[in-house]
Amino acid sequence: MLPLRKESFKSYAERLAEPIRKAKNPVVIGVSLGGMLASEMTTFIPQMRAIIISSVKSPEERPTLLKIGRILPLQRLLPESFIKKGTWFWGQAHKQVNKNDFYYFIKMFHDQDERFLKWAIVHIPRWKGRGVHDRIHHIHGDKDELFPFQYIKDAHLVKNGTHFMVYTRGKEVTQIIKTELSRIEQDLQ
Repeated sequence: MLPLRKESFKSYAERLAEPIRKAKNPVVIGVSLGGMLASEMTTFIPQMRAIIISSVKSPEERPTLLKIGRILPLQRLLPESFIKKGTWFWGQAHKQVNKNDFYYFIKMFHDQDERFLKWAIVHIPRWKGRGVHDRIHHIHGDKDELFPFQYIKDAHLVKNGTHFMVYTRGKEVTQIIKTELSRIEQDLQ
């Protein structure tokens, strides 16, 4: 489901959450932007738990570049067509940790709808949400270049994990998710 052109972050999270609201003790797993949306959902679905991966729980965990993007939103001026074309340069500027990560970085952008990418680059810096921390289980790599670990609070550390560790270290991340799901299940009993 794509966000509407001028839809707020919270409104988009609420629309995505419609089927989740009906579930008893739902758990949502989100990666990167999906983790931010899952974090937002914890603010209006009281029984929901979130497992977020390579993401942020609040604006304080965003890197400086995204904080500047909130104050000086120049990303709004970029045409949708430029966003995909400019990803190679953006990836080079971020000096992705390895060639595998760079491949996934480019693929992530090129597989997305241009309108969605434009919405995301405008709204990620503007997000004001503060997920309910005691219902968020955070998994984060210490080599994440997009959301540097130095800004992250209370997360399960994946040593040498990058922003794309769900692809490059899938088995390890899956095992951590299983452990977190077991903890959630025990908490609910």
